[in-house]
Amino acid sequence: MQTNEQQSTPHEPWYKYGVAFIFFEMFIAIAVSVYSLYMAFNGLGGFPGKH
Repeated sequence: MQTNEQQSTPHEPWYKYGVAFIFFEMFIAIAVSVYSLYMAFNGLGGFPGKH
């Protein structure tokens, strides 16, 4: 019979660094998306080399 106590699962020592790296990559993806939208809506985008 189990109680309602929350048991924490043990993680490898590198787990926190892996999670931090995933959040860092998420930040980069969001920044690239925002920059791309900024370029598109301001008419600065287009095919490379054809400005």
